[in-house]
Amino acid sequence: MSAPDRREVAVVYAAGLVQGVALVTFPAASSILTSSTYYGLSSTQYGALFVPQAVLAVAAALLGTRLTERWGTKQVFLAGIAADLASMVLLFVSQLLIGGALAYPVLLLATSCLGIGFGLTVPTVNRYAAAFFPAAVERAVLYLNALLGLGTALAPLFVA
Repeated sequence: MSAPDRREVAVVYAAGLVQGVALVTFPAASSILTSSTYYGLSSTQYGALFVPQAVLAVAAALLGTRLTERWGTKQVFLAGIAADLASMVLLFVSQLLIGGALAYPVLLLATSCLGIGFGLTVPTVNRYAAAFFPAAVERAVLYLNALLGLGTALAPLFVA
């Protein structure tokens, strides 16, 4: 592979940061989601939000290789980012439904999309980082995962 394009590298590393933010948005919003003033979710409902996220993250990661063979790495990456975006849009839309019967199903759909996004995006960005810097794979992936971790640390600030 020739030298990576700076814009491509920036997009991949930015996606790692954004993925970290998205991943921790729901836990960071726990006080809002469980507050009787807002969503009023019970502990059971709140905990159940993460079941589809976990199941679909694992399923998407396991299917990712097949999807990459069929669609290509870029398409899988874009599908993962689209699922992450859908998750955040659904979280935003759920605010408009507070107090109604649809708020919780929309939140479940949002965490489902987040699971798909995480399962498709993280393996893909790791693959890209390794391909961009074949002479320094460990360092490239370490930096990417450090940005993902930074995103997880920033999410509570954005939610606040």
